[in-house]
Amino acid sequence: MRQVNYTQTVAASAQVAFEKIADFKSFESHCQAVISVDVKAISDNESESTWLVHFHDGKMSWSERDIFDAQALTIDFVQIEGDADVFEGRWTIETVNESESKVTFDARFCMGIPTLADILEPIAESAIKQNVEQMLSELFTSNDKAVA
Repeated sequence: MRQVNYTQTVAASAQVAFEKIADFKSFESHCQAVISVDVKAISDNESESTWLVHFHDGKMSWSERDIFDAQALTIDFVQIEGDADVFEGRWTIETVNESESKVTFDARFCMGIPTLADILEPIAESAIKQNVEQMLSELFTSNDKAVA
């Protein structure tokens, strides 16, 4: 199982950052890496979303269950079905000050092809990290400071 962790400080309050990131459907129009996102609400704090994204030299798709905690400023996700064997993780938003917050994307994944894991998974890890970095940069201002 491979781990991806990416943290970026963005120019938005923690609440605004949470709301922007929780609006998955808007990623289609704000993020070049995202081809499409379909969101089906299950309850006030839970949804199922289906993603199609540019992934390295191809595309990756999956459906996930999303749990939004507006109090804790977290979004948990777990893949229901998709191209990876396992894809799960959490978005965490923390206050830096009134106009800045720290966004962390932490995920675990397994592509499910043991014989090619040493080749595929480092490529997948890099692509996931690049996509998250690009999404956050496109959702927020270009003055963001990234910490890998």
